[in-house]
Amino acid sequence: MRIPRVLLLLVCLFSQLVSVSSQPVTHEKFKGFLGTYHPYNGTAYGGFGWSEGELMQKAFDFGQNAILVKGSHLKYTFEENIRNSCTEWDVNQMYGIILPPSESGLVNQPADSDLWKPLDKNPGMVQAAHRFSELSKMCPQITGVIIDDLYNDFPKAISLDDLKDIKGALVGKRLDENGKVDQASPATTPDLKLYFVVYEHHLKIDPGQAVLDLIDGVCFWTWKQSEHYTQFDENIDTVHRLYPNKDVIAGVYVRHSREVPSANSVRNMIEHAVQRYDQGSISGVLLFSAIWLSREESKRERWEELALPQLLDRVYYSHLGERRGRVVDAKTGGPVENAVVSVFRLAGGTRQLITRKRTDGTGEYRFGGWAGSSKKGAAYRIEIRTPVYETRTADIKMSAGSGRRVLETRLTRR
Repeated sequence: MRIPRVLLLLVCLFSQLVSVSSQPVTHEKFKGFLGTYHPYNGTAYGGFGWSEGELMQKAFDFGQNAILVKGSHLKYTFEENIRNSCTEWDVNQMYGIILPPSESGLVNQPADSDLWKPLDKNPGMVQAAHRFSELSKMCPQITGVIIDDLYNDFPKAISLDDLKDIKGALVGKRLDENGKVDQASPATTPDLKLYFVVYEHHLKIDPGQAVLDLIDGVCFWTWKQSEHYTQFDENIDTVHRLYPNKDVIAGVYVRHSREVPSANSVRNMIEHAVQRYDQGSISGVLLFSAIWLSREESKRERWEELALPQLLDRVYYSHLGERRGRVVDAKTGGPVENAVVSVFRLAGGTRQLITRKRTDGTGEYRFGGWAGSSKKGAAYRIEIRTPVYETRTADIKMSAGSGRRVLETRLTRR
């Protein structure tokens, strides 16, 4: 029996429609507050609207990256990591990870002086801080540095004076060829922040006022994640009590050491971290590490068990937006290039730094950010600074999705 041609065409069309409708409808990705502790030059699995084999950074569109300050790591050189994050990937924020003596670093290593090529063996902590101070003058997305595992070395191998020197080098005080910081010299990068890693077992330690006066925030990790992930909110509250008025970056392990945390712990902590960010009580979420999400180093079964595309589409990407702006001369209407645009989110009674970027040759900039769980959107403040023009601020609302209107700011010469 021959099937009429019209009927055959209808059957084919229907099958195509069924195929299209069975594909998940995913939200557009923008750069927000989710990032990776150690970028990895590998690829991600596909599924749920994700393309198989995309570069890790592109697959997740990470908005933050924490980069180890040594010559190379996980198939990226240090220079590649910096240039990728600043330009190619155009992330919102970037941190340097400084190695203490227990992780093979040295407090002061005068030989570690090349701006773009930190030492692979025994890199200097003071030199790493100075390096990020200098690089931030070219890449304003650099937010600061994180001292890894500080409490393994403080105060025996790292003294309070050492911390003062690291902070001094970070904020741009003069550093001589012997690694001595001139504390009396002016700070040329005063906005850079000093963080250090805190684990759950450190929450019984009183940091003391001298440390609190030096640091700007902590990066908190739950070491026994599979056992203690349900205590995440309680632990974050304790961190705020011990480190009042400090930034808190939340860390989530995909894997660490020899332990593979349960998929439930990973998913639960990400979801709770997103809720805490919405409330304004944390400033970012870093995954450790991108390598353990990759096709090269992780099995597909693990990827499917984690089901991060589905989770992030529901709790994260669906609440992100992107805004664009243009800065022009008020008199001529011409573009203002290289103006520094600082973007702050107003949440939980605080002003939370989202990113700093420079305007391009057309005077334009763009950034992604959290639109919040409310339909009203999230409140943001934009500050535009340049040596030639008066500083301008503007308050905007961030709603989910891509904003069509370009915010134009007209600057008046001093």
